[in-house]
Amino acid sequence: MNIICNTSECTGCMACANICPYHAISVVQDEEGFDRPKIDQKLCMDCGLCQKTCPINYHPSITEPKKIFSGWSSNESVRMGSSSGGAFTEIARPILEEGGVVFGCVLNENLKAEHSYVETLNDLTHKLCGSKYVQSRIGKSYVTAKNFLKQGRKVLFSGTPCQIAGLKNYLRKDYDNLITVDLICHGVPSPIVFEDYKKFISTHERMEITDVKFRCKKSSWIFFSMTLIGHAEKSSKIKTYRGSYYEDPYIRGFLRDYFLRPSCHQCHFTSVKRCSDFTIADWWGYKRRDWKDKDFACKGVSLILANTDRALRLLPVIKMQLRERTIDEAKRTNISLSHPFPMKENRKTFWYDYRKMDFSDIVKKWMMPEKVSWDVNIRQHHRNTDILLFLLSIITLPLKVFRRINKMCR
Repeated sequence: MNIICNTSECTGCMACANICPYHAISVVQDEEGFDRPKIDQKLCMDCGLCQKTCPINYHPSITEPKKIFSGWSSNESVRMGSSSGGAFTEIARPILEEGGVVFGCVLNENLKAEHSYVETLNDLTHKLCGSKYVQSRIGKSYVTAKNFLKQGRKVLFSGTPCQIAGLKNYLRKDYDNLITVDLICHGVPSPIVFEDYKKFISTHERMEITDVKFRCKKSSWIFFSMTLIGHAEKSSKIKTYRGSYYEDPYIRGFLRDYFLRPSCHQCHFTSVKRCSDFTIADWWGYKRRDWKDKDFACKGVSLILANTDRALRLLPVIKMQLRERTIDEAKRTNISLSHPFPMKENRKTFWYDYRKMDFSDIVKKWMMPEKVSWDVNIRQHHRNTDILLFLLSIITLPLKVFRRINKMCR
């Protein structure tokens, strides 16, 4: 066995490494820092299980959502501690309360993303909650999850769509005690860029980093901030770096699609048809309907697709304020429900420079802040802006009228 799937399509889900009975597949990093499976020809027995388990070669069964919602947790602290509306915590809570386990992405002691599991609500809140904009290493989490399932324990497994597809193919059967949750995924950034970014901030801010929050809502949910927490060099004093949505170099590079995994640009899973029980994401473009929605821009709103009967059975115990929506409304909130983000023409140039230049020079050339209007600048830095923006709009109205009249006179 030489090739498991087309290299450009490999998602790094590592179902192949988990399924191999001869331990012939190891994980190596490619030149862009992404995990790739590598076959040891001395150990490989050509059984073909890796190829048959790969979700690129054999897609698991998929289904359209049975119900679609926007909403948020009824618990204010859960909502504020989450990246959007707290859907993941509220879906996972009943699993833990029944003695189950929850798998998801954590940042380990070295602040590297990997899949692990928790058994308490406290660990769920402090380890799994919150988006991580970097590809997580699956390790042997599929094997561990299967062991729990065979013991009869309830398991919730969360991840990107390709990771859930990998899990489904690895298990090769349906388990009544398994709940799967995937994300509407923009694409997974390179771990090596994330490592260099942390070193850059550590040097620039003169701090030892101990924690990373990719989606801090201190000022805004819509214009979230990248937040790194630690302490000043040679000191125990707490220090915090906060880079806003339009200013932080890592977020800018990520959203410009310079360092996503190549397979993300031809993703097989960017569709309303899913292989998971639940699909969750942010409900971008949320429109205020009544007084209950007054602070959604600060606190966040989740999108929830209930894709299976198993998901529908769990809905009554999920403690969320939910509003039923349509599939067309959901598709308008996230491009990745319809198609992947195309590969940028200058992506190759970015990586050519990355191999030649210092990271600080990469930041200056490729990851500089966006230019934004004055109202956006206010909204991303100040939490309660409605009244302020209203007053500013009144003050600037005469100027707008003058500009329009002047334009008409021309």
